[in-house]
Amino acid sequence: MFHRHNNKSDQPGATPDSASKPSGIRGLLSPVLALVICGLLLIVLQHLSESVDYRSVIRQLRELTASEWTAALGATVLSYLALVGRDAVGLRYLGAAVPRVALWIGATAGSALGNATGFGALTGGAVRARVYGVANITPAQIGRMTVFTSVSLALALVLMTALGMVGMAGQLAPMLRLTPTTLRWGGVALLIALALVAAACRRETRPVRTRWQWLSFDIPSRRDLLAQVALAVLDVVAAGLALWALLPHADVDFVTFITVYAAAMLLGMIGHTPGGVGVFEAAMVFTLSGSVQTHQMVAALLAYRAIYFGVPLIVSAALLAGFEGRALKSRLPWLHAARASELAPLFLSLVTFVVGGMLVISSATPAFWQRIHILRDLVPLWVLESSQMLCSVLGVLLLFVARGLLRRLDAAWWMTLLLAVLSLALSMTKGLAFVEASVLGMLIMLLLTTRKRFNRHSSLFAERFTAGWPVSVAMVLMLATWVMLFAFRDVPYTQDLWWQFAFDERAPRALRATLAASLFAATFSFWQLLRPARGRFVKPAQEDLLDAARIVRAQERSDAGLALMGDKSFLFSESREAFLMYAKNGRTWAALHDPVGPREEWAGLISKFVALAHAHGGRAAFYQVRANALPLYLDAGLTLMKLGEEAHVVLDDFDLKGSHRAHLRYALKRGERDGFTVEVIDRAHVPASLETLREISDGWLDSRDAREKSFSVAAFTDEYLAAQSVMLVRQNGEPVAFVTFMTTDLNTEATVGVMRHVASASPYAMEYLFTQLALHLKQAGFRSLSLGIAPLSGMRPTPLASRWHRFAGIVWRFGGRFYNFRGLRAFKSKFQPRWEPRYLAASGSVGVFFTLADLSLLAGGRRS
Repeated sequence: MFHRHNNKSDQPGATPDSASKPSGIRGLLSPVLALVICGLLLIVLQHLSESVDYRSVIRQLRELTASEWTAALGATVLSYLALVGRDAVGLRYLGAAVPRVALWIGATAGSALGNATGFGALTGGAVRARVYGVANITPAQIGRMTVFTSVSLALALVLMTALGMVGMAGQLAPMLRLTPTTLRWGGVALLIALALVAAACRRETRPVRTRWQWLSFDIPSRRDLLAQVALAVLDVVAAGLALWALLPHADVDFVTFITVYAAAMLLGMIGHTPGGVGVFEAAMVFTLSGSVQTHQMVAALLAYRAIYFGVPLIVSAALLAGFEGRALKSRLPWLHAARASELAPLFLSLVTFVVGGMLVISSATPAFWQRIHILRDLVPLWVLESSQMLCSVLGVLLLFVARGLLRRLDAAWWMTLLLAVLSLALSMTKGLAFVEASVLGMLIMLLLTTRKRFNRHSSLFAERFTAGWPVSVAMVLMLATWVMLFAFRDVPYTQDLWWQFAFDERAPRALRATLAASLFAATFSFWQLLRPARGRFVKPAQEDLLDAARIVRAQERSDAGLALMGDKSFLFSESREAFLMYAKNGRTWAALHDPVGPREEWAGLISKFVALAHAHGGRAAFYQVRANALPLYLDAGLTLMKLGEEAHVVLDDFDLKGSHRAHLRYALKRGERDGFTVEVIDRAHVPASLETLREISDGWLDSRDAREKSFSVAAFTDEYLAAQSVMLVRQNGEPVAFVTFMTTDLNTEATVGVMRHVASASPYAMEYLFTQLALHLKQAGFRSLSLGIAPLSGMRPTPLASRWHRFAGIVWRFGGRFYNFRGLRAFKSKFQPRWEPRYLAASGSVGVFFTLADLSLLAGGRRS
């Protein structure tokens, strides 16, 4: 709940609504579906592992030689070199280039994160957006490149599968329970389809535009496509070689193996599980069951996951953390090092989650007999028993605290460090787990190296968890439970197991540790997911309005004057020198524009606002934010969508010369002929002219059967107009049109506010008015005039955001009945403005469309 505090910076303009309801079925559908898929995969794995003995798997892992581990590691390095080449070709497809160091960082770190999470288009794309942004590569370009590389990888997998189906049909047919003829014809069909794709390419990249914007795309040149597919093939072959190296006794040749590997990888991509886990393993075990003993395949897959997915992730986190050190900074351009080190918390969060999962699963498995016998002589039984249970619980805590690291919370850093140190000690007393201790030691080193990146002061457990994070924890616990049942399948279950305490009773210890972890996770999750009442909008206090006005006047952005409309609440920084203006409708907490005030306070305000929305069961949204602030919203875990473009008239270059200004010269001459004159009313004299302006405004609203807008659209209110200057047009002495314009004390930028005209005004009245306004501001020394945003304009469609672009394309094309999108941009284009993109940053992905609906209601004047 919200209460008034003595600290003014902690006074949000919302109060709890006891009648509010939880988010409902749409908020639970995705997590429930994820749990169902996880359960189904575990059932499949249980069926495939019926003939596998846990001890045989562990024995096989321990029998892997150093040369086999080294070969797998070398193949992994080769695969990542191919991934760097794929990014280089992707950038060439865009017609862009980045510094070499940015290419290496973006490609390796982005690929490591994308491989580990299984959502490379999103997670890897976010990493590349941060790193390649050094070279002014936009998020839209990153999206295009990601689509190109992802499609090329799919084509490479299809190519390898098709070649194997044609050339190795005799060997593959028994594995797949099909006839060789069926396989060959299937492979031929796939090769024909690939040939058609290659034939569609030409010597140069060429755009394909359709009447549906979401179907528009750029066809790559044949050279880029072939290079990308060739590098993808090398990537897949090297990755497959890493697994092949860990199967020294496999009775299958490499060509057949790599065909099966490519097909399994393709299935993993289609399954969209993190890293293809479960789907990939099931496909490999099922297909190669006749050529490789199952326990050998399971052991090889575990080692492969550790080498190809775990090692690059930890190495990337270590390298990114290393950019905090002076030695590395001295060898790299400052901006590159800064961008790279900013990614460290993201990777450290994922590493922490993986380490937490490792502790939970390890506590569910039996320790080695030899080490238990050593501990028998060193520690009492209660130390061994409690160490395993506590290690499991601490692992669950790490799973939850990882989210705080993602948000760069100071408290999360301290908590993770404490948990890692305790877990390191417990890993030794529970079974001399040297590998776990080594991993925990690396985590501690990474934490110490990146200390200054976690500088956001906030209560760790005040941050409300959405359903997705506890579901991820639940899936780890489901996997741990399955591993425990797999490891102890020969131990008959009885109720007495719970009460058996002895050094050689490993099954009861694992059973108690798993139960303790599950109960702790369930309790913590229910505590977090029981949402408090949603906030209710209240108007800002007069003191807040005065402070907001002071901050607005002292900075450059004139559109911040919308804060003075009185229809938005404020969230101030601790220093009360910066603020966010926001309103609420439904579950959407919408901040308008970027924070206002010193930029060094923006990150804290954004994080604080997201936490405020989440604490009330809502979704945070930042409306019409600028491109230069996008990294701050990515850091806050928000989804970005382009809304349109804002028109800025560069007044230093504005004049009436040249053919491209002919229509403006005509508007001025026509206005003079029609008897137009203008007068500028400064702020001090606006109150005396309010009645005149109100008559024009009321007539304008009546002629359109409309009411005043709010939130992001300037509205006619006495207090708001009194804070601006006004340009009034008279026709033969009678007032016929006016426009207000917002400015600050710096007098560098002006933004158009309320604009109205009488129904009988000349069609050239507004064009005449805006031309006169631009000339007046130029003469007064202003550098820029903002004409506002043109919604949905300037959007280059990419398949990566197909849902949004499909919606935007339909509205842009057919929405003229409700709003003249094209006409609005056409009018503003007459002034030859510089178009600057504006974005929506919002929580979640599915909920973004509900956020857009709530934003439209907010602009229409609705509050809740």
